[in-house]
Amino acid sequence: MFNYSFSLFTLSSCDLFELDEKLDNPNEVGVGNLDVNLLMDKVQLDFADFVSEANEQTRQLSRMMAMTGGDIYARAYVPQDFNTIWDRAYQETLVQLETLVGATDGTGRTAHSGVARVMKAYIYLTLVDIFGDVPFSEAVKGGEGNFNPKVDTGKDIYDASILLLDEAIALLAQTPTIGLTRDIYYGGNRTRWTALANTLKLKAFVNLRLTDAARAKTNIEQLLSADLIDTDAEEFIYKYGTADVPARSRHPQYRDMYKPQAGDADTYINNYFMLAAYNQKGVQDPRWRYYFYRQVGSLDKALNDDPEAIPCIISPRPSHYPFAQAWCSFDPGFFGREHGNNDGIPPDTRAKTCVGVYPSGGRLDTNNGDVNYQIVTQQGQGANGAGILPIWMAFYTDFVKAEAALTLGVAGNAEALMVSGIEKSIARVRKFSNDSGQALPSGLEPSTTEYVGKVKEIYAASSDKLDVAMKEYYLALWGNGVEAYNLYRRTGKPSDIQPMRAAVPGSFIRSLLYPADFVNLNSSVDQKPNDKVVKVFWDNNPDDFIK
Repeated sequence: MFNYSFSLFTLSSCDLFELDEKLDNPNEVGVGNLDVNLLMDKVQLDFADFVSEANEQTRQLSRMMAMTGGDIYARAYVPQDFNTIWDRAYQETLVQLETLVGATDGTGRTAHSGVARVMKAYIYLTLVDIFGDVPFSEAVKGGEGNFNPKVDTGKDIYDASILLLDEAIALLAQTPTIGLTRDIYYGGNRTRWTALANTLKLKAFVNLRLTDAARAKTNIEQLLSADLIDTDAEEFIYKYGTADVPARSRHPQYRDMYKPQAGDADTYINNYFMLAAYNQKGVQDPRWRYYFYRQVGSLDKALNDDPEAIPCIISPRPSHYPFAQAWCSFDPGFFGREHGNNDGIPPDTRAKTCVGVYPSGGRLDTNNGDVNYQIVTQQGQGANGAGILPIWMAFYTDFVKAEAALTLGVAGNAEALMVSGIEKSIARVRKFSNDSGQALPSGLEPSTTEYVGKVKEIYAASSDKLDVAMKEYYLALWGNGVEAYNLYRRTGKPSDIQPMRAAVPGSFIRSLLYPADFVNLNSSVDQKPNDKVVKVFWDNNPDDFIK
């Protein structure tokens, strides 16, 4: 499992070491001759791949995308499903980050050293958030003969990661003797990286509020006066491209749903999320035309095209589904899947609703009531996959501040912060679409004023204001499963989230199984039981807290 040879680096060998060294060992890069700028470029690309993988199953568990691997939780995933994210973390990104830190510490390249620590901290925080206890103190030490690293407690890793962020902030405050010249995220801007480091601390302490409320409150209050990601210019995103080579250039959800062959869309959006983002409140969310693309203008059109396209339409609604819960499909032309629907694949690729322009780089939905509309997806449409990976957007910070105000009594007007988050999200989503050359025709975007007014009305009347605010955070998180998965386990919100289709699904997955490669090739660890609740350390909510 853990192969720490520097042959893992795929940078051009000519850029990294001299020919005589290459002749000595053509399969190994000499660390002393690394070009740290090229290594930074490579590790930042691998970091994006890790974040993308971390969003796969978490988007499903948080009911953004449909979970279709099993009809009950114990059968939803197998350990092999998580090999890729583990490899992205340990075999690729972390081993290269360790090399980058070792090659830049004490050399005056303080920006390189600080940025490397920020990425390292993010990876370890995320690994803990989704897996729980993972290797840390003995990780990436294969060169020292340790190929069976033990796991450290999630709490210890969180503490170490927060310390890494503090170290990063101190390093980034120094003027480097050699600046960071290759930086695909912030263009070498140390102030932006500092804002990210502070924001990741805020994210960590909000999770810690369940198990260490006093510490969380104290640190969050301090961070409120620090530089945080609160403007679009500071957002932490990875930008995808449109090239055919490499194959991973386009946004992964675009690749799933906009195939070279027309009308061959794969995967499913969860019906719950689509209904919630369409008009569940009785008014339309201004973002839905950017989030989703309907290939058909009505269910009748889909069924006329193929009578077997929507087989669930003749199936009875599960008896444990509330009347207002999304089920199977709904007009005008929305069709996805339910949480835990592992039925076979019908001829529905031309009917299913696909990801839209934000954040996946797909098509903007401009159909204005034509029930006979049908234009199926194909590669090249919309923004041609030039989407973004929204790792941390400015509006996330507003919602996290609102949560801290409501749960910890931290200073701040929760309602105002919620409204700010909504308005920032709508404006950013619209701008992203406009910048991609896809602007909604005049009058087609639902009213932001009407939507915000409705949310404020619901908030004022609700006895559970956290539920209202966090439902809005959830909707703004479209494209980021990691933060939605954390939000759901931390708060139990949204409280009306779609249950599994099976009436008795077993316990919700509170942490992912360990990857098969890790368990099978590491003698120091055993697999988790998949028929019991296994929570990450900061999740002290009851076993039956969420469904």
